[in-house]
Amino acid sequence: MKKEGTAYGILLMVLSVVAFSIMASLVKSMSHVSTFVTVFVRFSVGIGILGILALFRKIDLNFVRSPLLFLRGITGAVSVALFYLAIVKIGMGKGSVYSYSYPVFASLLSAIVLKERIKNANWLLILSAFVGIVLVSLKSGSSNGGWVFGFYDILAICSAFTNAISILIVKKLHGTDTSYAIFFAQSIVGFWVFLIPSNLPELTGPVSGSYVLIIIGIVSAAAQLLNTEGYRHVSIATGSPFHMLIPIVNVLIGVFIFKESFSMIEIIGSSLVVLSCLGIMLLNIKK
Repeated sequence: MKKEGTAYGILLMVLSVVAFSIMASLVKSMSHVSTFVTVFVRFSVGIGILGILALFRKIDLNFVRSPLLFLRGITGAVSVALFYLAIVKIGMGKGSVYSYSYPVFASLLSAIVLKERIKNANWLLILSAFVGIVLVSLKSGSSNGGWVFGFYDILAICSAFTNAISILIVKKLHGTDTSYAIFFAQSIVGFWVFLIPSNLPELTGPVSGSYVLIIIGIVSAAAQLLNTEGYRHVSIATGSPFHMLIPIVNVLIGVFIFKESFSMIEIIGSSLVVLSCLGIMLLNIKK
């Protein structure tokens, strides 16, 4: 791999981190809009962008393993919806930390489903991540004065879990289907899953700021495409740490822009989750 190619890939990865964080910020700013609508518009715009790129032969949208692509689409769409809901309900920082704990669940599922052996170092990192999750859920200022793991905290963890399932499916798809086809599958399935809920007034309520929703879709697609293109120029070992920068950036944005508060215990817990997940990713790459 050429040095200039690596530098270009790193630039693309950095831009993807920025784009993912802008997307999360816009989702948070649209908290008054139903998550059903936000997710539906995001997937609709994704279909449009990828469709245009395929029309002009800029990307390849050949579909090989359609059943797996469909399943990837369902799990990916659900994961995105739960992530958006977590950002709106429990905050951009905390929601991101929970949702980006997916490497923990991916490792556990790999051991159960794919019969992969988990090394001792991985077990320690998995335990460390779970300790971090518990610390993040501690709310010293709550009326209970201790551990508060609410409904939306659970949904945020479910986002990480469904994302982990998606990752296992993507492992199966590598070698047969392109990253663009996988992304398109998520978008088209998400479109149909959220078509009806996003158009029921009793579920969505009034919708305003539709142009911001369109921007969310554009930025989301750009982030995904930048990430995909970046991995063409850098190794997974080089690119993976950039992906774990996203929850860190989101926490900072949550604190300084949206005035979200983090206690020292929550900061320690968030650090444990992010660092443990990064360690898991790097150890899995070295297998």
